[in-house]
Amino acid sequence: MKKNFLSVIAGMVVATVGISTYATAGIGDWKNYTNMKDVVGLVGTRDAVWAGTSGGLLRFTVQDSAFKKFTNSEGLTGNGISAMGLGSNGTVWIGEASGAIDVLSPSSNSWQYIRDIFLSSKPQKSVNAFFSQGDSMYIATAFGVSLFSISKFEFKDTYSNFGSFASPNVSSLVVYGGRIYVATSSGLAISKPNAANLAAPESWDSFTNPGSANAMASFRGNVYAATNGGLFVYQNGAWSSISGITQPVKALVSSDSLLYVVGANTVVTLSASNTISTYGGAAPGVIACAALDSSRRFFAGLNDGGVAMLNTGSNQWKQFIPNGPGSNFFSSLAIDEKGIVWAASSSANGKGFYSYDGTSWKNYNIAAIPELKDDNYYTVTIGPNNSKWFGSWGGGLALINSAGTFVRVFDDKPDDKFPGFVGVGTRTYVVAGKTAVDRSGNVWVPIYKSLNENVLWKMSADSTWEFHRSALSNANNLILGLTIDRNGTKWCSNSLPGFLPLALQLMYFNESAPVCGLEDDHWGQLTTTDGLTGTSITCLTEDKDGSLWFGTDIGITVISEPLCPKTRISRIFLGAVRDLFINAIAVDALNNKWIASREGVMVLSPDGTSLIAQYNVTNTNGKLVDNNVLSITFDEKRGIAFFGTENGLSSLEIPAIATVEKLASLEVAPNPFILPDNSSVSIRGLAENTTIKILSATGALIKQFTAQGGGRAFWDGTDTIGKTVGSGVYLVVAYAENGSQVSAAKVAVVRR
Repeated sequence: MKKNFLSVIAGMVVATVGISTYATAGIGDWKNYTNMKDVVGLVGTRDAVWAGTSGGLLRFTVQDSAFKKFTNSEGLTGNGISAMGLGSNGTVWIGEASGAIDVLSPSSNSWQYIRDIFLSSKPQKSVNAFFSQGDSMYIATAFGVSLFSISKFEFKDTYSNFGSFASPNVSSLVVYGGRIYVATSSGLAISKPNAANLAAPESWDSFTNPGSANAMASFRGNVYAATNGGLFVYQNGAWSSISGITQPVKALVSSDSLLYVVGANTVVTLSASNTISTYGGAAPGVIACAALDSSRRFFAGLNDGGVAMLNTGSNQWKQFIPNGPGSNFFSSLAIDEKGIVWAASSSANGKGFYSYDGTSWKNYNIAAIPELKDDNYYTVTIGPNNSKWFGSWGGGLALINSAGTFVRVFDDKPDDKFPGFVGVGTRTYVVAGKTAVDRSGNVWVPIYKSLNENVLWKMSADSTWEFHRSALSNANNLILGLTIDRNGTKWCSNSLPGFLPLALQLMYFNESAPVCGLEDDHWGQLTTTDGLTGTSITCLTEDKDGSLWFGTDIGITVISEPLCPKTRISRIFLGAVRDLFINAIAVDALNNKWIASREGVMVLSPDGTSLIAQYNVTNTNGKLVDNNVLSITFDEKRGIAFFGTENGLSSLEIPAIATVEKLASLEVAPNPFILPDNSSVSIRGLAENTTIKILSATGALIKQFTAQGGGRAFWDGTDTIGKTVGSGVYLVVAYAENGSQVSAAKVAVVRR
């Protein structure tokens, strides 16, 4: 009796689309960057090995030792891959922890999607394994086994009860001799011969010994189970252990002549005559999975180590690590003067920090730089002379120079100019917060919970240091971040994304300028009685008008008069951000406010009264890598917004770019402008308040408009009444500052 999958979980959603390419990015294009070193599944095909990772999908080709990456901006539903499989028609099957199943056809570069499990109400949905036999794909899930028709692309049956095991988590399966062998969280189960209704529990034999298994495979007439207690074989109605293989087995790979038995870092083979032989030396990392390609080359997927191939001639492993960030955690972001993206990982279980130059990633950690002492780096700031300053949780403050070279760590150890920080708990455990730079080029550093209360430090241009402390209360010991406004006032955050809210006041300090509310020691404070939305300050930023925007655990506060802050404090009441836990606030070239929250990104108008745009995983169709956005920064020269999350980095090309001081030569692209292939012409190199005029070859005015992106404008190829212009050469003229500055360029329009 067949039981349709629709009666078990939600109806099936299937779609087929072509793979998107981003060789030429346009406004609204997304790109994701993830760590793909943690391999969880492998399958081998005729010309490639496909690796599923915690950060997306990899295609590895032996001929050129090259990786091609796929994330949810290149076709995947999500990046958290949990299983890999091959269809009989050559398709690559990707299962995800969310329950989504993506099917890639390498020959046609197209995707198909199965959304049933993903959309279901099942409490646990993870797809754990695939097994293909003919037209059927058997899918092991967190609640049972589902049978899928590859040719019809629809579910046929679902089995959830296996003898005495009710709806267990199925980790692996194999079909052999007309019977289904499943490894579950409760034990092993086998369908009975010629059972008519596999949905009935009595159609299965269940075994609690040897317990759960990591993998299953058939080899030379027998079925084997890989367990933490060794290798087991099913014979004569029972499971028995294989003598000589009693160590934990992670994976099994079967060929015509050998069964490859994969341990944590070693591989042995079992022959048809039950001979056990060592296969190669120790692997270069911890093995998570393994596969053979069509040439019978052996590959292993490593935990945090990429893909390794065993050279049978030399018995040596060769490791291939995909270039990428050190982890998928991006708690803090910054763009330096060269356009390089810099990111800090995390204050707990961190992986150091990393940089991306548009082509490749470079990772900084204690493995590469022992002087760092710690990998829990969680803040980054661009300093004077294009330096980079990274705050760590316990390891002090790291300095990287303009060339991207490590300079030193400032911690508890003094030198001739640096007196040494005093840490929290123990004097050597130095928690450096997010630094800030004033207009004189001084670097200001907060030290969290310093035992001697020297919590705010300044490094001058001559590399000398001085400290400042407040007599207000011990609340100033809890400074985690700084923003310095145009008046030189230092505004202190007492929380950051990932930290529990702290019910404290907002601290501010100015050693020279007259600011209302400062005490004799030049410190002041604000509380909710002064109008603050909340006193747990998670982020601070100054906008282009000089107003201060504060994110809290319950919304946003704006101070419009920083020199007298208590006089004009207001709350953003816009429903999109009101009462939200705010992780970060960033200001783009048009003074729009980009709000990072646990529910995605909201873009507000300069005054915060209207919602311009909103981005989350759902409305971007998965292009935003995660809803909990921790950090935002902009490449204002190229017009790219970057969003840091705990599951990777996303980028979005946006209209707004920085203006230039004076109009020079205009950059017009694409040129020629082909209609209808291209949606618009981008005009770059604009000053503030620039007006664009499009003129015909005879000088007639075709269209006039204000630059929409600050330093960039867009023309859609239409005239003043919205009619598409004809083919020809047109003059683009830019006027800035009431026409006192003029620049021009030509663009060729081709209508097809």
